[in-house]
Amino acid sequence: MFAVDNIGSAKILDQTAQPTDPKQLEQFLTSSYGIFSGDAEHIAILEFTKARAQWVSDENWHPNQLGQWLNNGNYQLSIPFNDSRELIMDILKHGAEVEVKSPQFLLDGVREQIEAMQKIYKK
Repeated sequence: MFAVDNIGSAKILDQTAQPTDPKQLEQFLTSSYGIFSGDAEHIAILEFTKARAQWVSDENWHPNQLGQWLNNGNYQLSIPFNDSRELIMDILKHGAEVEVKSPQFLLDGVREQIEAMQKIYKK
C-alpha cells in the first residue's frame, strides 16, 4: 500500500517476485488500523460523547472494530491498531467529543499533540 504518485523512478530487476498467499497478504494489510500494516498489537478504546456518538456509530473505522452504546448515552469504540500516528490524527479531529480510555501510551500521544497545539495557539 503506497501512493503511486510518490514513485520517483522505477527499474526492472533480474530477480522474480516471491508469491504470497492471498489470505496471508490480506491479513497483513488489514489487521491493523489505517495505513500502517502488520499485525495489530493494541486495542484502542475510545469513548465518544452523546453529541458525536450517532455519527461515529455509523462509521467503519476498521473491519474488526467493536462498538457499544453505554448507559450514559455515549458510544464506546474499540479498534485494533499497530502504529498510533494515523489513529491519533483521527482522534484529534473529534476534539472534545472523544476521550481515549486506553491504552495509556495512546492517551499520552494525544495529550502530547494537544500540548503542542496549545503552545501554538497561546500566542
